[in-house]
Amino acid sequence: MSKSEFTRRLGEAGYGKESGRVGVLNLLARAGLPVPQGTVLTQRAHEEFLRTSGILRDIRAAAWGAGGPVAEMRRKYASCPVEGELNQAICEVLIELNAKTALVLSGDLEKGSLSSIPEVRDAVREAWLSPPGLERQIAAVARGGDLPTWPVLVQREPHPQYTGWSTIEGETILCEEGEARRSGGANVALYDVEYVGEGSVERKGIASFTLEARSVLGEPVKIRWGLEDGRWYVLSASPSR
Repeated sequence: MSKSEFTRRLGEAGYGKESGRVGVLNLLARAGLPVPQGTVLTQRAHEEFLRTSGILRDIRAAAWGAGGPVAEMRRKYASCPVEGELNQAICEVLIELNAKTALVLSGDLEKGSLSSIPEVRDAVREAWLSPPGLERQIAAVARGGDLPTWPVLVQREPHPQYTGWSTIEGETILCEEGEARRSGGANVALYDVEYVGEGSVERKGIASFTLEARSVLGEPVKIRWGLEDGRWYVLSASPSR
């Protein structure tokens, strides 16, 4: 099995809004917004986990009324090994990120401050064993549908000095509380700007990124942003309706 089937760089994966938070960040990264570097473990990687862990048997048993509850299923597989090419792919992702700490993100899980391969591997497995996800899989098998799988993002975890929320009402850019505060109590204005791209003379602020995110997603949007070492990053985005 080619490891390329298991991973795609953020911004190069084939996921959109239908894939939730991971898909939204993928769209924004593809459009050139400053999303922290990351790699998507694809739905094909999830399928590999289902196959190698053996959990697929228990999902089918639960769908047919012969299996135990989701909590029992999670306990059974909470420490099942992630081995072979899937494990190698996760290791290579972390080597490429070369980050002090990593963040694992899926539709049902967000876990940060991960500083080792075992921690990231455990978080990825937990994302694929999320209770809502298992319930969706059991329900799909019970009605004779396809088994749903979902991507998981392994991302460099930024450590911003400032964070805040920005959204759009009409054509007005609004911050969550009118300002962004850091732990020391200092403020940063939304018109603060930073160079975009190495050697670029173009300067943009968070207001520009908020407008661009709305254009990319095709609907009103709320973004969480961070300012790390003088550079803006888009940390997350969701519809503001």
